[in-house]
This record gives sequence, C-alpha cells and structure tokens, in this order.
Amino acid sequence: MNNYTMWKRLEPHTQTQDLDPGLSAGMADPLWMLLRQWQLGELSGDDGGSPVAVDIASSWTRFTHYLPGGTVPGDGADPAAQPRVALVGESSKPLEAVVEAEPVLRPGAAGGQETPWVAAVQAGRSLRRHLERHQAAAVADTLADLFPNVLFQPPEPSTDIVEGAVEARYRALLAGKVLDGAKVLSLLDGAGALPAQALGGTDPAAVQAAVDDWKREMVEDWGVAGTAVPAWSNPALEYSFTIAAPPLPVDSFAAAVNPAQAAEQVLMQAPEYNGTGMTWSSLDIAGPAAETLAAQYQREQGIDAPPPDPHDGDGFSEGSTGRHVRTVLPAPLVFEGMPSNRFWEFEDSQLSLGRGTAGPTDLVRMAAVDFATVFSPDWFLAPVELPVGGVARIDWVIVRDNFGVATLVGTSAWQASDNVGRMFQPSATLGRGLEDVPLLAVLPSALAPIESPPLEQIALQRDEGANMGWCIERRIMGPAGRAIDRPWLNSEFGLPKPDTADPHELVWRLSTPVAQTWTPLVAVRQDGTTLPILRKARILATETGARRGAQGAIMAGVRDVNDEEVTRSGIDVRITDQLARGYDGRSYVWRGRSKRPWLGEVSSGLRYDAATP
Repeated sequence: MNNYTMWKRLEPHTQTQDLDPGLSAGMADPLWMLLRQWQLGELSGDDGGSPVAVDIASSWTRFTHYLPGGTVPGDGADPAAQPRVALVGESSKPLEAVVEAEPVLRPGAAGGQETPWVAAVQAGRSLRRHLERHQAAAVADTLADLFPNVLFQPPEPSTDIVEGAVEARYRALLAGKVLDGAKVLSLLDGAGALPAQALGGTDPAAVQAAVDDWKREMVEDWGVAGTAVPAWSNPALEYSFTIAAPPLPVDSFAAAVNPAQAAEQVLMQAPEYNGTGMTWSSLDIAGPAAETLAAQYQREQGIDAPPPDPHDGDGFSEGSTGRHVRTVLPAPLVFEGMPSNRFWEFEDSQLSLGRGTAGPTDLVRMAAVDFATVFSPDWFLAPVELPVGGVARIDWVIVRDNFGVATLVGTSAWQASDNVGRMFQPSATLGRGLEDVPLLAVLPSALAPIESPPLEQIALQRDEGANMGWCIERRIMGPAGRAIDRPWLNSEFGLPKPDTADPHELVWRLSTPVAQTWTPLVAVRQDGTTLPILRKARILATETGARRGAQGAIMAGVRDVNDEEVTRSGIDVRITDQLARGYDGRSYVWRGRSKRPWLGEVSSGLRYDAATP
C-alpha cells in the first residue's frame, strides 16, 4: 500500500527534522483556528455522528464430540478400529483436563505400567472411608482376609529400577497392611460389585452404594486406565485430538456466499498440541477426512441427533446451538497514554506527545504516534456475550448514531468475501466450506493452572559428534509415584584408569563411557519411507556387561521418536500435576505432559573401537 496516501494530512512543518513543533501544534491565535473551523463547517456535526447503540447478531454451536489421538474416520484406517467418541459438553471441565489427563490407577498393570504406590494406597484408604460412611467398615477387613492379594505388596527391590527414600518407607510401613485400590478394581466383576463372600452379614445395597461412590471418585480424582483413549502420541511427543460441534444456525447473509455451511458440522483439530495451555490458535478447522466424526458417534449410540447439552446458569438457552440479537452501548476504546479527544483539553502531565522522537527510518514509532494522535478516538468497544465451550460467529452488526442513522457495518458474508475481520480466526484446511466462514473458538481453557514441580523431566537433544540423539533423564517417577532426581557429572564421561603403568601405552576400549542417565536415540530408516526416525536403544556398560536404558514413564512406551521433533535446540518433556477451576467454580486436578524447547545440542564424546593412551 502507498505510504504517502496513508499518512497524507495537513499539519504545520518546520525547517528542521525535529518532530516536537509539529506534534505540539503551537499557534499564536487559537481563536483564528476556531473561526476557520466554523467557516469550513467542521462545527456543524452533520457528518460526524457518534455511535450510541450497536445491534449485534451472533450464533454459536457447542462442542459435543471429542475424538482423542488425532485419528479421524476417513483417513484410510479401519472404521471398526477407530477409538470411540466421547462427549465433552456434559461438564465445565477445562479442555486441558479432558485432553491431557492420564490414568493413574492401572488395574492389572494396564498398558504394561504399574500403578504408583501412593495412588494405590490412597485409593485403598478411600475405599475404606466410603465403606465406613455407609456403615460397612467390616467389609474391608473381610475382603483383606479372604483375598490377601488385594493388600498392598510392592515387588522385591531390583537393581534395574531406581528407588528412593519414599519407596523404602512404603516397604517398611505399609506392605501387606493396607488395601491396594488398583487390585480391588481388578477384583471387581463386570457388574462392579465385590464378591458375595466378602459381604458377610452387611447390607449388599449399602456396600454397592459405597463401591459405586468410590469408583466414581477414583475416575474423577485419579483416572482409571481403560476408561478413556489417550491423546498423547509417543512418536510426536505431543497431543492430538479432534472436537466437533453441530452445524451453526442458518444465516441468510452467510448462506448467500456459502450455501453448504448451513448443513456442515464444525470440526476442529489440534494435531500438534504441546501441553502448555490451550488457546484458540491451538485448533485448526478440520479437513474432509473428519467429515464422518459425528456420523460415527450417532451410529454407535443409535441416535439421530446430537444429545442436548444444558449449561445451567450460563445465561443461554439450552441446546447445542443457538442465536441471539443484542443491543449494547458502545464504549470508546482507551489505552494508557492516549491523547485527549478534544483539541484544547489539557492532558495528563505524565504524557507528552510533543516530546516524541523518531529517526528517518523509525517507521514503527511514527506509525504508533500517528495512530495515537489521529485515529485513537475512532475506535469503540461493543461487548458480545457468548457461551464457553463452542464456536461462535458474528452474523451482522448495525451501528446507530446520535443522528438516528442506522448503518450496516459488517456481515459474516462480507467478512468472508473481503477477507477482513479474521484476526482471531483459526486456520482452515482447504477442501471444506468453513474455511471462508469467520469463526471464533471460545474454549473452556484452564488459562493459568497451578502446576506442581515436575514429577518427571527428560531432555531430548542432538549429538552431532556421535551422530545420534540422547534422552537425558533429569528426574523420573519412582515406583511410589514421587520424583527422584537423577543428576549426572562430567566425571561419568571420563576414561577409567588402565591397568598398565606405562603412560604411553595405548589401551583399546570397545566404547568410551557415558553417564547412566543418558539413553541413545539411533537414527534409522523405516521400510518404504525416506524420512529417518530416532529409535530408542540401550547402551552397553563395558565394565559390567549390562545393557541399560531409560527408566522413566515418559520413555516407557516409546519405541520411535519422529526425527523432526528433536530440533537443534532440543526439547524438554515433563509430567506434572495441575489444578484449575472450571467456569462452574469446581476444582479439577489432572496429571499431564508438556513439551518445551530446551538448551541446544550436547556432546557425549562417545566413540567406539577407540585406542587411547
């Protein structure tokens, strides 16, 4: 755009390059300026009406379906193998808690991972409290006597598993003495009831009520493996998921531009969510591959339409979709340091626009001063209330000024045709009609949850000298579920002392030593592909002949890592517990993972078949 046409205006100039005289607008006879304004008609106000009311029509649709894992029907996979779609809108739980929450209780060592001892013991104590609340405390003792395998019994210590002081205390104080909540969950049959012989003379209905309340609490507080499909992708080390909402209400303006959108459901994907907080930019409007998401859910549930989602108390009508027209009072947009709207009004002493300085190439500062002095009084705020947990669209805006003139300033169709008003619109995959519809995602985000210190923290970094990557475990979760620090020292990479006394004699070594917390990631190529992957390996300890590898939960289920994920800056992956409030005021706690940039490359100095002095 031509800068001359943007900044052309009448203002006094001086013979110097100083901006102070022009910005101060000093005059010897201000009454003469007022006379000229009256003569030129600037005081008549016939073309400068101020907005006094704004009519805004908005429509929305709430998210009703959630598909974890990033796999959408239509991607060429077997539809029968697709994970089941779960509902999102039954509560005000933050979206981060829905996506990131990991199951902690693992009945029967689900997924090859044991339940942390802390969670198992606390779940068993919680069951005893629920039984006592329903006057069935004797059932817990009878259950332990009849089924000793439900008592907490940690495995024997092993040199292959790192343990800390917490593990030692659990072995000494609790082994064989308290119920193991994960083992009790495994003991429950398909109906969710305890064995009949464990009830004795206790009322079965009271016991069943206690068990149901306990299981519900375990799912909400800890999460139970098998109740949800994880959204974490091990090769990518990030989350991926899809959420869907019913079609937006029909809008005549938008339908004129894009008739297909009237019957088109809204699907949004987050293919690369790193777990550091959900915002509107984390989601993209999904492409044609996700078209059958809602159809799959309806087929599995045997329903003809998405279920209603009543959000009591949010000020909106019940149902998954809605539309309303509101009249609001516009308020002038103000910002700190804004000049006064009236030319002769005294301004705050903390601001002096006349002291602004800028060089010949300082265009950003000149543009900021230009906006503040010329265009700042032209902006107004008109608030629009929208429901949380869905997608919204502004259908049209009508501004009424103090002269009674109503002006249609924008429609959704106009925004789509002229490509304006898209500052906060999610990106769209081409091939569907919704990429031309200006949408706003209003997510039930946690915003700023309280985060615990890392329970586990690893770094994945490149080593160009050794031509491989490394997984460096800085902190891991021990068997009890508490963090165990694993520091490493530079001395761990030093060569061991040779047996010979001759300092000039060469000593052959199979490999040079590497710190115990370093696990190699070797670049390999998969069959039929050109992009390499980093495969987790184990390293041979030449002094003992043992092979060691990563011991933390993050790398437990990882076989391969995508090569492009481990950048030259490295990545830091953590497991933390998080606490946040939903918009209903309830507190939600979940355990999730996050991925962040790290400290760059490393050098292990690893060499094979080395002869050194």
